[in-house]
Amino acid sequence: CLRGNRSRVTPMDQANYAKALTRRATLTRDWMLFFEKYAVLLTPVSGELPFPDHLDRKDDDSFKRVWEAQLPQIAIPFMGLPGLVVSTGLVGKAPVGVHIVSGRYREDLCLLAGEAIEAGGVPPSPIDPVG
Repeated sequence: CLRGNRSRVTPMDQANYAKALTRRATLTRDWMLFFEKYAVLLTPVSGELPFPDHLDRKDDDSFKRVWEAQLPQIAIPFMGLPGLVVSTGLVGKAPVGVHIVSGRYREDLCLLAGEAIEAGGVPPSPIDPVG
């Protein structure tokens, strides 16, 4: 992961670091304004269905593909927002679900939404951890 992202963070001088922090603060403020109007947001967990194990370690292009598909799981914590993934079923043998996001310190809303989705959705299916 570090090798795959090295080009994104180097060189990181003081000016670029300050610019990145300012951009993060601006985006976080935008998210907080959004959550003043909406209690929760449902997003895809990933931009693609689950990948084969270790695809990200295959080569640089595979790492980039996995990283970009996983941006919902990366950006939300980067903003300091709570998120919860709830399984909604299977596509073949691959588990799929939704990513529930809410405003800062509102984990309770993620849990309530997750509970509602689970109550009305497909019961979780056992997954073979070895297969």
